[in-house]
Amino acid sequence: VRRDSYLPVGSQGLKAVTKAKLRYDPVEIEPEEMCRLAAEDPKTLANYSVSDAVATYYLYQKYVHPFIFALCTIIPMEPDEVLRKGTGGLCEALLMVEAYKANIIFPNKQENQLNKLTPDGHLLESETYVGGHVEALESGVF
Repeated sequence: VRRDSYLPVGSQGLKAVTKAKLRYDPVEIEPEEMCRLAAEDPKTLANYSVSDAVATYYLYQKYVHPFIFALCTIIPMEPDEVLRKGTGGLCEALLMVEAYKANIIFPNKQENQLNKLTPDGHLLESETYVGGHVEALESGVF
């Protein structure tokens, strides 16, 4: 919920998000009371648990589910594939779709050579660059 939620700091837990986004007041129980309620009043504790499950389900239905299928309309992948791909893979797939639409030829993805050795003969585990970062100038899908 922290990323792109536009909620104030400290208001990013399930209860606060449910109140802000769904206008629904979920059942709240203090953590210190849970053990006592489990022994003395399990129905209240079960009601609390169901309230969390309902809140999670409706948040998913309202925000996550449409977002996944919106991605599937612009990137020709199945929903489970979209969920497994990282940001880089999704961007690459989108660029390939746009290049295809514009009739632009793009090169095949380069594959790393297996068991590549360093100049002094040691096995190279990965060829990544340490210290790089990607800066998001503006968030959202355009």
